Amino acid sequence: MKYLFIFTFFTLINLAQASEKKVAPEKILIGQSIELSGEATGKENREGALAYFNWINSQGGVYGRQIELRTYDDKRKPEITKMNTEKLIKEDHALALFGYRSTPTVEAVLPMLISEKIPMIAPFSGAQTLHHPFNPYLFHLRASYQDETVQMVESLLPLEINKIAILHQDDPFGKDGLAGFEKNLALHNLKAIVVAKYDRKDLKIDEAVSEIATTSPQAVLMACTPSACADFVKKIHKKGLYPRFLMLSNVSSDSFFKSLSDDGRGVGVMQVMPYPKDISAIVVREFQHVLKGMDSPPPVSYATLEGFLAAKLLTEALRRAGPAVTREKLLLALNGMRNFDLGGVKVSYTQNMHDGSKFVELTVIGKNGAIQR
Repeated sequence: MKYLFIFTFFTLINLAQASEKKVAPEKILIGQSIELSGEATGKENREGALAYFNWINSQGGVYGRQIELRTYDDKRKPEITKMNTEKLIKEDHALALFGYRSTPTVEAVLPMLISEKIPMIAPFSGAQTLHHPFNPYLFHLRASYQDETVQMVESLLPLEINKIAILHQDDPFGKDGLAGFEKNLALHNLKAIVVAKYDRKDLKIDEAVSEIATTSPQAVLMACTPSACADFVKKIHKKGLYPRFLMLSNVSSDSFFKSLSDDGRGVGVMQVMPYPKDISAIVVREFQHVLKGMDSPPPVSYATLEGFLAAKLLTEALRRAGPAVTREKLLLALNGMRNFDLGGVKVSYTQNMHDGSKFVELTVIGKNGAIQR
């Protein structure tokens, strides 16, 4: 009996040690699958995160361990995202997933979060489908698109604008935006005079341009990818029309603003992060300090700042989880965050609520892609 007890005791120790080997002791591996070969938003978001992680690593990391962000390109295709995520979990043994971009790609891996019991922190999407139904392993940083649509519609009310068109991408992201637009318009007894869509697969918007242009709207509410949004604005302007364009925060990147050139003046873009040049915010001062110390800093953009803030959030959770961090301990640390101030953006999580921040504001593009607030 004595030997059986000793055998069982050491067997349990070996099993526990084998489980812990899934996370390399010399580093903390964080996994990411985003579009590296196309839209710039995801790349700027990643660069901001890397800036913060590298800064933390230069100071000794977290409990002496370096943070490694391992990123695979998914070309914004859900099937590739699933393969990348499988590799990150099964082969790379990532502690957590981080900063995925695009609603369909995040949706594609939601079942994996539950089956593998692995947390995903700060997806770069505010889609309602990622908030409801509740996923206990998904932790949001940014406000939802539904939160954004409230302010988009309300910004039109003082201007007495009632001829409103809607452009949306024909996918879960675009339909989420559409639902928010229509819901909030209805709350003010308004209805879109035309709703046009385009296919996510080819991003061809000529038909949508024709549909909307014939109505001569005063404003266009838009839920589209950066390239489609920019293309739409330029083609509407070519028809001699200059409505008020309002877009969701997913387009927010330095390269997008510059791509619009002179056509961008007056375009409204929702933001879910502080203005990245507003040094009154503590995190912005921290952000600019880190970028100034880099040999090749990324753009000072909203997308870059969001990545920086997301990395700061994850790093804080790693500290709270303790030196022998596991997925379970990281989950406990995240669920214990209450009204935590990242330096101008506050996030709160509980066991049953992972919405994170509610920060939303409207910005307007000025000359040469500069942001006016």
